[in-house]
Amino acid sequence: MSKVSRLSGEDMIEHPFIEKKDIRSETCLTCHPEKKDAKFVHTALGMGCTNCHRVTSENNKTTITLLATGGDLCAICHAAKKNSVLHGPYKAGQCLVCHDPHTGDHPGQTRAEINTLCLSCHGRGQSNVKVNPETQLVALLGNQSVSLDDYRQAPKLELDRGGTSGHPIVGHPLVGKDPRNKDATLSCLSCHDPHSSALPKLMAAGVKSQTDLCAECHK
Repeated sequence: MSKVSRLSGEDMIEHPFIEKKDIRSETCLTCHPEKKDAKFVHTALGMGCTNCHRVTSENNKTTITLLATGGDLCAICHAAKKNSVLHGPYKAGQCLVCHDPHTGDHPGQTRAEINTLCLSCHGRGQSNVKVNPETQLVALLGNQSVSLDDYRQAPKLELDRGGTSGHPIVGHPLVGKDPRNKDATLSCLSCHDPHSSALPKLMAAGVKSQTDLCAECHK
């Protein structure tokens, strides 16, 4: 898969000048309070902004870079999974396509509710897709984007009207109570792992086959 355009560890952002003595998280959050004010906050914020950002102040100029590029930055804390089947964005290090690195209104700082997030790439809605003709990037949730080729390669689901049922067969619900987890609601994550799996189609962990997965709910 081709990678989307994004800030690399070498790219530099010009920033209003900050004295070296003031380079600390408290200073950052004074001007960027939205980075900590949300229902779900990335635990990395508690470790300090400089755990992900490198700040240099000299000659009355402040520049900011990332410590690493894309998924390599996330991998500093989040160990890469070694399963044989990898979700396309995860494999390409495009963590920010699905996650906000700071805060969010959903668990894991996902950019939308799980089914909405997944269907932004896997739903049948090409007629509504916005493609930049110059960059050939498809606009997604949270001002993120993927290449048109990657978007086309993502399997598209033929869902029933309303998008709340129809996968993996006609009439199968995608919302409601989760029979596999009484404390969760039914979603794409009930059957699929969003990052990696030892089974085809990113089947959820704990089963040996798709048949076993189905049998957990359909005794």
